Amino acid sequence: MEKVMIDYHCHLLPSLDDGATDLDESLEMARILYDFGFATVHCTPHWIKGGFENDPTRVTRTTEILQCLLQEAGIGLQLIAGTEHYLDEFLPELLPDALCFGAGKTMLVEVPFRGGSEMLTVMLSQLITRGRQPLIAHPERCAAFAPATPGSGGFRSAFSRILGKAKEPECEDLLVRILKRSGCRFQGNLGSFAGIYGKEVRDHALLFLREGIYDCLGSDAHRSEKLPEMLAAGSEAIAAEIGAAAAAELFAGKTLKS
Repeated sequence: MEKVMIDYHCHLLPSLDDGATDLDESLEMARILYDFGFATVHCTPHWIKGGFENDPTRVTRTTEILQCLLQEAGIGLQLIAGTEHYLDEFLPELLPDALCFGAGKTMLVEVPFRGGSEMLTVMLSQLITRGRQPLIAHPERCAAFAPATPGSGGFRSAFSRILGKAKEPECEDLLVRILKRSGCRFQGNLGSFAGIYGKEVRDHALLFLREGIYDCLGSDAHRSEKLPEMLAAGSEAIAAEIGAAAAAELFAGKTLKS
């Protein structure tokens, strides 16, 4: 059977960030992902000002080299060069050269785990109005997206106002719904469903899954250690919640392609 599963978030490239430390680690991670069933992996090292400033040219070239090495090793993954862009005040200046994918110029974005609502409002609206489609990584791990977060009503109102959207009372319970309607997309972490970030994150992930918030999935893998167990546990939790057929569509990123 043809493999169609896509990993939209993976720190597979060696020695570019806090992911794979060397080529051997990259190859082992790639073998695990391929054996699990992935056909395509988006290589998404961090871009953080003052931390991991990974130039798009370097990321693309490293991805091309690793792709050749995978072919030599008989690992049939297709690699796509990308970046996990940190959502801060420095991101707008990167937009002209940012690594995106798809016709909608989709770019993977990491929201600060404890970020304030004002910055999120301004930054996400800027990306959308400038023709980018934010694919927000692991929203279940971000305090700003937690259900019933105190003060989140202000963020909802401000975001709707900036984008010229009418406030919709029926969406008040989940901020991510308004963002999704405004053009954002969401990627869930398999590790979140597996429980490796704790019960609260797992509960948020399952809630977002039931609500149809996620458009795709990612391993967010940084190491090969315990990667097979995490992939299996996360996949099983997703299938148990929404069924095997819906899980397969999510693994294939069907809504991102539509």
